[in-house]
Amino acid sequence: MKLPFVVLLSAVTSCVSQSTVDSAPIRTISLIPSATPTLVHSHPWRHNRTRQSQHVHEFFRLFGWLRRNDTIRDSDMPAAIQKIQKILHEPETGEYDDRMDAVMSKPRCGTLQPYNETDAKSNSTMHKKYVLWGPKWDHTTITYQFINYTADLPADRQRIIISYAFAQWTQYLPITITPSAANAPHADIHIRFMSMGPNETAYAFTNLIADGTSLSTGLINITFNDDWNWTDDRMFNFTATHEIGHSLGLSHSKVEDAVMWPYYEADIRPMHPDDQAAVHSLYGWKNPRWKRIDNNSTTKSIVQLSSNSTTPALLDGLYQMRSSGQILRFDTPSGTWASVDNNKDTIQIAGAGGALYQRHTDGSIYRYTPTSSSTWQYIGPSSDNPIDIVAAADQIYQRRKDGWIARWSGSGTTWNTIEQPSVNSKQIAVTESKTLWNLLSSGDVVRSEWPYGGGWTIVDQNAANSAIAVGGEEFYKLQTDGSVVWLDMSVPYWRIIENAGSAAIYAAGKYLYSRHGDGSIWRYTGTQLVWEQLDGSVNSVAVVGDRRGAVWELLGTGDVLRLVS
Repeated sequence: MKLPFVVLLSAVTSCVSQSTVDSAPIRTISLIPSATPTLVHSHPWRHNRTRQSQHVHEFFRLFGWLRRNDTIRDSDMPAAIQKIQKILHEPETGEYDDRMDAVMSKPRCGTLQPYNETDAKSNSTMHKKYVLWGPKWDHTTITYQFINYTADLPADRQRIIISYAFAQWTQYLPITITPSAANAPHADIHIRFMSMGPNETAYAFTNLIADGTSLSTGLINITFNDDWNWTDDRMFNFTATHEIGHSLGLSHSKVEDAVMWPYYEADIRPMHPDDQAAVHSLYGWKNPRWKRIDNNSTTKSIVQLSSNSTTPALLDGLYQMRSSGQILRFDTPSGTWASVDNNKDTIQIAGAGGALYQRHTDGSIYRYTPTSSSTWQYIGPSSDNPIDIVAAADQIYQRRKDGWIARWSGSGTTWNTIEQPSVNSKQIAVTESKTLWNLLSSGDVVRSEWPYGGGWTIVDQNAANSAIAVGGEEFYKLQTDGSVVWLDMSVPYWRIIENAGSAAIYAAGKYLYSRHGDGSIWRYTGTQLVWEQLDGSVNSVAVVGDRRGAVWELLGTGDVLRLVS
């Protein structure tokens, strides 16, 4: 796609009382594209059509895209390959290539999924990556039993590996899975080894039989192909962990790094957030997810201070502001709140880089200095110009009605003004390196790099842009259709990472959170389109977090909750 060049019209630089100017001249720039172009693949169609067809058919059956006795017509093969390439995040050429062959030549699971007509006919990847078979266990104490053993490993070693594989799942769940009693005639889950014949390429499979919505005791069999050599107990471990996921009610995941991806690696990998999200959706959590730490109906907002140093700063922590103007800080060890200030004129608090700030109704701004005699340092004179304040890195900014952005100089009440490309600023956000991002009311996104002398660069022109957020150096935007988009600076391109009805986004360090229109809270796993649900409350109004992964939530009732699971 050929990109247009955009010129920002120069604005007149002005100064206000007690201010200096960070000049930001306007210059010509180009836009960042919003989609990845189709690349020309250098690998030709391989000559072994039989191998290609077998692999494509296996892939389709592993994801429930093909009825058991159906086949893909030759004329439909390019479209089928494109569907696979979409899952593999490959250029959709419709031609079988080395990447596909490498993936589909790996050891694989033999558990075939029931035909899913909706998924089979859909070309969209905008959905959850994990898939549930449907039924689950209706009791919390589940047993398993070996029917026989392979001769490739000592029996006691096999028992240890299977126990460990079950523990990979139960560490997250409010259920227990143990060996059945020695004299028990059967167990919930049976484990066996059997020869599947020289032409069978599957390493194992799990047959799933249910009675309505519940898995059937004694009829869930995990079967390992004993024609394969299980001397490498790493492969045994990973295969067992994958098949146990099936025995709990999970189908195959479309995330390659997930345990439930149907192709195996000969190593032991940790549970992917996609696996955790899947099994949580069936059984819930091992411990209560959230703990209430305050229930005051006058709580208006919460702010989390989290410095980027490995050592927490003195003022790092969770703060809340009440409608009375009172500011309180939460003490985690004691579980109590301590008042930091109680001024009826306080209407906003913000914090970053180990510093806390407040803005008053008259526009004046103060910095918290608990080690000094005055406690609150007066840094911004009263004015009806400030709209809001934004703290980032070691800076504090104010967005103003006159269209300017002002930055505190660090001394007295002097603020440096930064020229904007438009008076219609809707939101600003600042990275750790102090790159200033600006969302205009037109939907345009512009940025200026520290020390803001190089001008404003138009990064995006999209009327659908409704909000922005930064975490570390990463930039995200929210669009009116509820999609969350990440700016991949390695290319650079815009990449949709969520399309599930987001209403607000928040970022802290490497963590990104999304609050949906239904009030539910989600955390990004780092895998495109894969998010972990943290809460399903319909009454959530805000979420904040720190750089270490801790999360807090504010409800419309004023309750403040802390994620503990």
